[in-house]
Amino acid sequence: MKISNLKVSEYEEMKKLFLDVFSNEPWYDKWENEQLDLYLKDLIDNNNSLSLVFHDENNKLIGASLGYVFNWWQGKEYFIKEFFISREVQNQGVGSSFLAQINEVLTAKEIKHIWLATERTVPAFHFYQKNGFSEMEDSAFLLKKV
Repeated sequence: MKISNLKVSEYEEMKKLFLDVFSNEPWYDKWENEQLDLYLKDLIDNNNSLSLVFHDENNKLIGASLGYVFNWWQGKEYFIKEFFISREVQNQGVGSSFLAQINEVLTAKEIKHIWLATERTVPAFHFYQKNGFSEMEDSAFLLKKV
């Protein structure tokens, strides 16, 4: 399995995988095509975007990490906005392998931290904890409806 930067030619395949993962349990998102394209373009078309994909041994796209690189007083940080693995290979160590390879890429780019947000009530929460992520005790992720 190998990691690479998302190529323009892989966009539709990545989008299809995103829909398959997040339209099913536990998320049940109800994306409309136009809104999804706007959202994904927001993630991948910025100067500070870092969009990584993961392929299996047959070069099939099986995962993606879409996020941004920011400069901070401690150095560069990567904020993962979306991380997803094909439902066909979840719970087989693929996501952990992908994260390990992401770590190698980030180390080479001298990126010091990875940030992400998830819900405590979904399996992803325990997956991230198992892979070395920890909750920030004195930080909060806040939302205000407008």
